[in-house]
Amino acid sequence: MAKEYKASEIAQIVNGTLKGCDVTVSGVNSLKMAEEGDASFLHNTKYIPQLQTSKACAVLVPADWQGEPAEGKALILCADPDKAFTKVCDLFAPDPLQFEMSIHPMAYVHPTATVEEGAHVGPYAIVEEGAFIGKGAIIRAGAYIGQFASVGENTIIAPNVSIMQRCIVGKKCIIHAGATIGADGFGFTPTFRGLVKVPQNGIVVIGDDVEIGANSTIDRARFGKTVIKRNVKIDNLVHVAHNCVVGESSVLIGQCGIAGSVEIGRGVVVAAQAGINGHITLGDGCTVAGASAAQRSVAPGSMVIGLPAESQEDFLRRHLLPRKVKKLEDRLAKLEALLAEKEKQA
Repeated sequence: MAKEYKASEIAQIVNGTLKGCDVTVSGVNSLKMAEEGDASFLHNTKYIPQLQTSKACAVLVPADWQGEPAEGKALILCADPDKAFTKVCDLFAPDPLQFEMSIHPMAYVHPTATVEEGAHVGPYAIVEEGAFIGKGAIIRAGAYIGQFASVGENTIIAPNVSIMQRCIVGKKCIIHAGATIGADGFGFTPTFRGLVKVPQNGIVVIGDDVEIGANSTIDRARFGKTVIKRNVKIDNLVHVAHNCVVGESSVLIGQCGIAGSVEIGRGVVVAAQAGINGHITLGDGCTVAGASAAQRSVAPGSMVIGLPAESQEDFLRRHLLPRKVKKLEDRLAKLEALLAEKEKQA
């Protein structure tokens, strides 16, 4: 059934102020893609031209917005349009998927595995010897839970995820399609006969409330544990190598790569396509900018950027240097011309 809300209702929900017509809203979209009946939002002034041409019937704007709405449309003034729009999106979100909390007849569950009551194991999912699936967990179609692995209560394992042998996943986690937890770490020793594999005998331990994006990979430890602590959020296509520790509430963004034995503190941000050298430490609250390469440890609370990564101050100083040199060259040329003119007059 289609959902509809009056602009005045939305204003009340987001604790905003309605300006203009009390239009009926039936969906959400970006300013550029909005159709009649959609709500949208503006939080960056560079999108003002899109606001002026948007078909959206209601737009969330900053509380200090001075403009008037177009005829027949509404503006909703609120403290933070971006956050407020998240609430509006929730109003129009589809109903959550429902699963029959039982083992599908086309799933394979080893006789020694434990699937607690109230869990779902979908078709073609495999739960191996000695594995444990907690109450309320959802193991979707085609997922693989290896020998003696454990999946905590209310965790969602998407299709084609692999949780390899002995790895542990906490409660209320979400692991998206195609992710692999517990593949062997990349370890080889050069010998006169060629590369010899180093056994990877450790495990991966994932804390509660962790989310891991599609096709990301977290390698098992060579020995001991690779650890992803509570409330870590990992984007798609991220690689975490063996024996890493990722601290609570840290964020690893798409296509970044973390080499072996890195220690990442609490609240760290590793931005898209950044690379982290092995055996270094990223201190609490630090940030590695996108496409940067952190080759040395990063101090808590600091930000590094570039190849190789350096502080913002050093990065800006180095990149501004050619401009300064050009200005000095131009000034020197003017001084030389002025000096030559004076010599002619003498």
